[in-house]
Amino acid sequence: MNTRNQTELQKRILPIVLIGFALSSCTPASLPQTETRVPTAAVMSTAVVQVVTPIPTPSIITPTAARVVIRVGTGDSGDALNPHQMIIQSYEDNHSNVMVQMEAIAGIDYYARLMTLAEAKRAPDVVAVADDYVQFFVEKGMFLPLDDLKDKVAFDPSAYVPGTLEPGQVNGKQYFLPHNYSPLALYYNKKLFDAAGLPYPEENWTWDNLLSVARRLTIDKNRDGKPEQWGIQMNANWETGFEYWVAAAGGKLISEDGKNILGYMDSPESIRALQFYADMYNKYKVTPPPYDLMAWGGGNQEFENGTAAMLIFGHWPHTGFIRNPNLDLGVTAPPRDKIRANILFWDGYGVSSSSENPVQAADFLAFYGGEGSSEIWGEDLLPVVKTAVIGDGQILGQLEKVWLDELDHLVPRAYLFTPYWEESARFILKDALTTVIMDPNADVTQTLKKAARESQAALDLYP
Repeated sequence: MNTRNQTELQKRILPIVLIGFALSSCTPASLPQTETRVPTAAVMSTAVVQVVTPIPTPSIITPTAARVVIRVGTGDSGDALNPHQMIIQSYEDNHSNVMVQMEAIAGIDYYARLMTLAEAKRAPDVVAVADDYVQFFVEKGMFLPLDDLKDKVAFDPSAYVPGTLEPGQVNGKQYFLPHNYSPLALYYNKKLFDAAGLPYPEENWTWDNLLSVARRLTIDKNRDGKPEQWGIQMNANWETGFEYWVAAAGGKLISEDGKNILGYMDSPESIRALQFYADMYNKYKVTPPPYDLMAWGGGNQEFENGTAAMLIFGHWPHTGFIRNPNLDLGVTAPPRDKIRANILFWDGYGVSSSSENPVQAADFLAFYGGEGSSEIWGEDLLPVVKTAVIGDGQILGQLEKVWLDELDHLVPRAYLFTPYWEESARFILKDALTTVIMDPNADVTQTLKKAARESQAALDLYP
């Protein structure tokens, strides 16, 4: 590779995406509303940090020297702060020696700001981090292992829903407790199925079932090439969500040792997944074209508006969909291809290594992300503790149960195999998705092979 090409490649791979999941309990990991690339660790220390604004807690007690102040960093704002404040009040009511202060780490470059605060030893005591940044920040020494503090706080690992603790672990140690997580599921609008006289999707559906029904539910009454109703709303160039399609086809995007993308991203299974995905847009035309490729999921809202019959997505809009008058909501497992597979999106809170009160911070975190707060987080988040799944003799309703059942079918996402997935492959894969969606004549195989070569070259720049 000549010097100029290598320089251009390095420019391209250095940015890291802002992870919206850590910033809002209503959006998934790796999915900001508008895609933003922020500096990597190599240049994070030069980022300009906006003043971290304390958010007043409901407590009206003035802190004194005898009271411990615990700072909690969040990217949430507006109404999303309400449950945080309720939990803080509940904790303070039972810990008169503690004052918990929420601080908004404001701005679109959340992780750059967090990194700068950490380097200045000014990071909050308790901080939110999304799944694909867990290893990065732990390796930087920015968080304390909770295992070293569990004998001093009320933390019981057995209380958690199986599968929700693992994303917060590094090398077998627990660094983060879960806050918001979601696998994928197939949403469907019963109104449109009933109108067409079609049976509802079932958990044993295949991709062929999905395509067949999507074709029947795509309706262009005046044959002008602009359907009034679509069979399914796809997720445009959402490269993280595309990992489900590769997994269901029996493929992987990277080797388990984290060294090889060639032979994986461009495997027959990955090519099959991308070909099927592209055909839904361009060959069968059962999904609306992206409204805005710079927006989350292509900026489409057809399912929400009642003009698309299906959507494969996470739990984040679930509560809103239930209340949406355009929908009579149904939820089931995503369809299988070669195997039944799903992927997990996750964020959690950990204790900063710069905390002056790590034991008290961990004690608050165990309440914040445990049984003490499960009822307050309520229906907008999936439960992280078992008592919230089965409590007072009541089991979660069928719509909610689907999400927990899918935890039994998870396959590892690519970032788990290398800390350099963001820098090396993620945006290259996004570009490949964009190409095959927007160009009906694009050669899917060659597009993916090119993406694999570029991603491998980028990965090889790292140790």
